[in-house]
Amino acid sequence: MFKYFKFKINDTVQFIHNDGHFYRVIGYRLEKSIYLNDEYSSIVYELMREFDGLQVDAEEDELVSVSNFEEFYGGIFEKLNSFTIKVEKKSKKDTVEKQSEGNTVDSILDRYNDYKRLALLFNDDFYEVAAKKVLEQLVQHNKKDHMH
Repeated sequence: MFKYFKFKINDTVQFIHNDGHFYRVIGYRLEKSIYLNDEYSSIVYELMREFDGLQVDAEEDELVSVSNFEEFYGGIFEKLNSFTIKVEKKSKKDTVEKQSEGNTVDSILDRYNDYKRLALLFNDDFYEVAAKKVLEQLVQHNKKDHMH
């Protein structure tokens, strides 16, 4: 009947009709429906929404994989164990230079593009609002340049 499950326990998924939320697969079950002239079986996944724990059910064709837990997180943990991260202390001069770099037109446009991509990826208005604020910052930056 079923040769495989498309998603496994702890996989992160989203609905195909993106609602902007991530869900973790916490279980699954097989359901068989029998009608007068027809019968079919389906896999129903039990999901938990990441940010608030809301539990919902969904069929396989309603979902798309965001990440496979073992492939994604397991790979990160393996990489972290294979090397050490060195942290260097920054001088005050480096910090001041970094702060002034943060206000260049290029860096402002980079932040704007990042927020726009995040808004598109997660379908989240928070990132749209942040992008508009960065755009306002760019306008203020250009006004300062024209005054000098």
